[in-house]
Amino acid sequence: MLSICIPTYNTDCSALLDILAKQIAQIEETVEVLVCDDFSTDYVRKNQEACERNGFSFFENTSNLGCISTRIKLAKKSSFNWLLFVDADMLPKTDEYVIQYTNFITFNKADIAIGGCCYANEIKPFNLRLRYGRNREEISAEKRQLNPYNSILFGNVLIKKQLFNVVFDNFKDKAYGEDIYLSSSLKSLNKKVVHLQNEAYHLGLENNREFVKKIQKSGEMHAKLDSNSSLNLYHIKLVRTYSLLKRYKLNNPLKLALTITSPFLKTVLYVFGAPILFVDLLRLFYFLKAK
Repeated sequence: MLSICIPTYNTDCSALLDILAKQIAQIEETVEVLVCDDFSTDYVRKNQEACERNGFSFFENTSNLGCISTRIKLAKKSSFNWLLFVDADMLPKTDEYVIQYTNFITFNKADIAIGGCCYANEIKPFNLRLRYGRNREEISAEKRQLNPYNSILFGNVLIKKQLFNVVFDNFKDKAYGEDIYLSSSLKSLNKKVVHLQNEAYHLGLENNREFVKKIQKSGEMHAKLDSNSSLNLYHIKLVRTYSLLKRYKLNNPLKLALTITSPFLKTVLYVFGAPILFVDLLRLFYFLKAK
C-alpha cells in the first residue's frame, strides 16, 4: 500500500525508524520502509542496524548524489504506488502519524498530501533556524490550505508514485531546490494539494552561520529556477517581489543598497539569530545578484 522513503546523510535516524516500526505494527495495511544513505561518514552502521532489527530495507549510494537523486532512487526501489518521504531528522508528532496517511490513501482522491512540520518546545533564544522554523514553517493545515502551493516541504510529503515520476523523471539540475521545484511543478500541473494536520518534528537545527549559507543558496536557486524554467513560480513571494521591483526599475538600486548593507545583516543574524526580516532581505539580495 505505502512505501516510506527516508534519504539520510550523516544523520542518526534510528529513533525515527523505531517509531515507524511501532506504528506500522498497529495497522493492517502493508507498509514498507526504505532508507538510502547518501555516502555518509557518520551513523551509517547505526542506521543499518535499526533497519535490520525492524525489517526495513537499507542501501547506500557509492557517491554523494544529493537529496533529489537519492529520492528518485528510493522511488525506483519502492514496491507500492504511494510514497511517503520523511527526512532523517524528523520525528512524528503523534502515534497516528502513519495511519493518518493510510487513511488518506483510502478515502481521499488527491495525489499528494503535505503533513507539515513543527518544532519542539525548547528555549534557544539566539538560534536563527529555530526562530525561522517557528515563524515560517510551523503553520496549521488550515492556514497552509489557503495557499496550497506554499509551505510544501519535502521532509513530510505523501505523493503518488506516478505524480512523483512526472515531476522528477526529467530532472537534471541539482542546483534547484527540491521544495521549490516540487511546489512549482505541482502548480504548473494544476494538481490539487491537500494539507493535513499530521506534522513531524524537525530536529535538525543548523547553527546561525550554516543557516545563512542556506539562505544564500536558496536565493540563488530561486533565481536560477526563475530564469531557466517554464514552471509557474508566481506563487513564490520572492519572485513576485522581484517582478514588482523590475517593473519600477528598482531592482538595481536595491541590489546596490543590499550589497553595502549585507555584511551588517549577516553579522546581526550570526550573533542574535534575528530579526527574520534580515533573512528576507538577504535572500532577496542573493536572488538579485544571481539574476
